[in-house]
Amino acid sequence: MDVNKALLTSHIWSIITKRPSLWVQWVHTYKLKGKNFWEVQGRNNITWGWRKLLAIRPIVRPFVWKSIQSGRQTNAWSDNWCTCSPLRSFITPRTIARAGFSLNTSVADLLDDNGQWRWPQEWYDLFPVLINLDSVHLVPELEDRFRWKDLEGNLRFFGSWEVWNNLRHRDNKVIWVNSVWFSQCIPRHSFHLWLVIKNKLKTQDRMAVWEAGSATNLRLMCCPLCKYDRDSRDHLFFQCSYASEVWGLVRDMADMGSVNNSWASIIQWMERNAHSRSLEIIVSNLLVAVSTYFIWQERNTRVFIRERRTASVLSKVIIDTVRLKIMGFRIGGDLKQKKLMDKWLISKKNVYIDPG
Repeated sequence: MDVNKALLTSHIWSIITKRPSLWVQWVHTYKLKGKNFWEVQGRNNITWGWRKLLAIRPIVRPFVWKSIQSGRQTNAWSDNWCTCSPLRSFITPRTIARAGFSLNTSVADLLDDNGQWRWPQEWYDLFPVLINLDSVHLVPELEDRFRWKDLEGNLRFFGSWEVWNNLRHRDNKVIWVNSVWFSQCIPRHSFHLWLVIKNKLKTQDRMAVWEAGSATNLRLMCCPLCKYDRDSRDHLFFQCSYASEVWGLVRDMADMGSVNNSWASIIQWMERNAHSRSLEIIVSNLLVAVSTYFIWQERNTRVFIRERRTASVLSKVIIDTVRLKIMGFRIGGDLKQKKLMDKWLISKKNVYIDPG
């Protein structure tokens, strides 16, 4: 959804900046017909695409600003160019006309030869926000430019990434984020771990809520790993007897011997150690991500391919994957790190020893 908004905004940007293209020319000729994009009304019989563009205007408009140079290319009432923009939000067209202005008045038209605002005196009583409006220094030889104003109030060049970063939905920050995403992580495993934490995997308990499959199939659902109980996030990681056996075989390879097989216990451990960058914690974070990834892979393999691996075979796959990643680290020379290398059966010739 957020990506769609960013891509739709790129079309809006093309329209308001009049990007040279046949489609933009067509929009201005047949859709806008000389009207301001921000104020044009949508009819009942408009196309789906045009309706979507008009619908997101209230979301996008606060971020679209004009950088004033000559002041000639900026509409004084409709464009965002000052702290109280758009002025049309509180100054009516009738009030504008009574003061001798038009709806096409530019910012330059509002300034006299001395650079002072030409507001009618009574406007300062009607609209007190105008009292503190700073004057604008015009540069006649330069044109005004559209800019994207980010959440921090900085004017930036337009880009889809910039739009997405400002429009996307933001949840509250979580403590465990640094235990999932860190410079030494394996991206696909970290992404999968994020899905696990957010409980977004298509486990049987979630499919039952969606009423996926027939009533008979839902009654017959059971964990593909242990054949007992319906699988769920908390069951698979790692209360299931098979997953619990795998976890018991791998967790002692890292600094997680005290972490039991409940998902709540693992999350608590991740939150306690989220800000640690020690080698032991990094390896432990890798182990959690890799374990959840291959447990889920094994679950799906049994469902769709009817193949299975023993807990000892799968634990070896997990350990080998983490070991291979550790071999790419820059390892220091202190005693704790040497002991960790010995535990993972990694010799000095297989890793880069940081002389610092």
